[in-house]
Amino acid sequence: MSRDRYLTLAGPGEASLRDRASRFLAHAFPITDEAAFQAELSRMARDHHDARHLCYAWVLDPDGGRKRASDAGEPQGTAGRPILRRIEAAGLTHAAVVVVRYFGGTLLGKGGLIRAYGEAAQLALQAAPVVTHVARARLVVVCDHALAGPLRAAAMDADGIVVNTRYSERCSMELQLPTSSLGAFRERWSARGASFPDQDPGK
Repeated sequence: MSRDRYLTLAGPGEASLRDRASRFLAHAFPITDEAAFQAELSRMARDHHDARHLCYAWVLDPDGGRKRASDAGEPQGTAGRPILRRIEAAGLTHAAVVVVRYFGGTLLGKGGLIRAYGEAAQLALQAAPVVTHVARARLVVVCDHALAGPLRAAAMDADGIVVNTRYSERCSMELQLPTSSLGAFRERWSARGASFPDQDPGK
């Protein structure tokens, strides 16, 4: 998969797991940034104010380069990391999983916790729809009217989106293009007489 395409969640997924009287409620959901995750975590904390632990992991950036995991009071490495491994194994980014544990009175041990948190996270992820997201950037192109049709077709062939088109003395087209194709697109159409006001110096 190219660097501007990545797998993420199209919506939430939920699952529950019971292990020796402890209940694990898992919630997987897409996130745009860390602030969006914190808002959802706060909401869940209010909804489950009587729960013993709210453990989580999230992954951000198209390449999955930013990530965080929290054991939230469980023994180190027994909750957040197993959740994170399931997100990574699914190849997802801009995604998070929170697992709420209601303690049932019986200790599960480190191995039991790792297994339970990992399985709960996987079940929630399996319940969530997955989509391929394309990271696009805005590009304004100004061209002669004769170039408008071919340029529009080229943008769509590149998996771009034509946001709007305005015709006056010349044609001005606002595009959303995959980030990896921006350079080649500008070079190709500059050679054919198009200009790019947002990038051209002095304009």
